[in-house]
Amino acid sequence: MITITKFEEEENKLTAKPDVTLPFQGLTPESHMLVDSDGGAFVYLLAHQEEFIHLRFEDHLWETLNTYRESEPAVFVKTGLSEVELTAFWEELSFLLDNIVGNHNYGKEFVESVERTFHLQTEED
Repeated sequence: MITITKFEEEENKLTAKPDVTLPFQGLTPESHMLVDSDGGAFVYLLAHQEEFIHLRFEDHLWETLNTYRESEPAVFVKTGLSEVELTAFWEELSFLLDNIVGNHNYGKEFVESVERTFHLQTEED
């Protein structure tokens, strides 16, 4: 599991900066994102040979994600020698946000944090 610590913006793209160097060659995006509601993170999947690498986007990055959610710049992660585009990043995030709003199966605290940070409202609001 690799935690993204910050983003750098340049020319209509965001580069996610991990907490460790990714020396791996042959990382491929899975175009799929999961939720770690207990740990308070969105998790993007990368494949490396027969394994998955989990990129964690924890709540301290959510304001940044919300800022760029409308413009949807390409999102990349550096791997030591090259960059890998996190394909379908914004589509996956939007899908998850739509499913999280008002859905306390994710846990009340997580849902409320997502709703507040991404300025989302339930139908009842």
